[in-house]
Amino acid sequence: MSFLLLRPQGKCAKSALAFNRANVSTVACGLIDTQLDTNAIEQLPAKIAALPKHVSHDIYVIVTSTVAAEQCIKLKNTWPNNIVFFAVGNSSANILQQAELDVVTPQEARTEGLLALAKLQHVANKHIIVMKGFGGRELLVDTLRIRGALVNEWEVYKRVKITQPLSTQDWQEDQIRCIIATSGEVIQAAFEHFEKAWLQTKDWIVVSTRTAEIAKKMGVSHIHISRDASDKAIIQCAQLYLTRARHSTEL
Repeated sequence: MSFLLLRPQGKCAKSALAFNRANVSTVACGLIDTQLDTNAIEQLPAKIAALPKHVSHDIYVIVTSTVAAEQCIKLKNTWPNNIVFFAVGNSSANILQQAELDVVTPQEARTEGLLALAKLQHVANKHIIVMKGFGGRELLVDTLRIRGALVNEWEVYKRVKITQPLSTQDWQEDQIRCIIATSGEVIQAAFEHFEKAWLQTKDWIVVSTRTAEIAKKMGVSHIHISRDASDKAIIQCAQLYLTRARHSTEL
């Protein structure tokens, strides 16, 4: 196989299947997983009940993951009518849409794409809720606050490291040409789990300039950036990588 795909455990199997169906030979390994915070979940109904209910004043709710989206739809009937949902990626958006909730999504499935949306440009004094995991999404929250928004972070889950990561199939280090990482947390987990020197010798595909900077700080020098974090975008980046690699061997 050519690629080692590193992403949260719950998404590994689906992503690996998509890559291999696209003839991009890939093994996926989950180094981290999500764990719901029970106390935070229990507080959600009260938080929703306390939201302003003036119909003329929309409240934006930004959903940063499928885990957060699932919590939104469990409380579907308790949200006030003046809620506008935003989803970073298509998977989260699909969960909301299947529950018949309207949702705004960016063309680029990442924080930068979300921040480029017209509706999030002029948000002074706008109430915005960011449903996310503990930590992370600092760029999103900080930028919205700089733009004048009144941001509340509703952290509903934690990212936890898996002590014995599972891969979608057996693999050896010498089979891997390129490593794909979908977040900064995954990159950091990789350097805690695998041999540092091996990781530094590999080509990498990451999903944003922010994650590229994290990889650089870890000593990675050959980095390619996907246009966003969706499977489709990363697969296209991987296919382009393989085309360039084949071309360079033919020269």
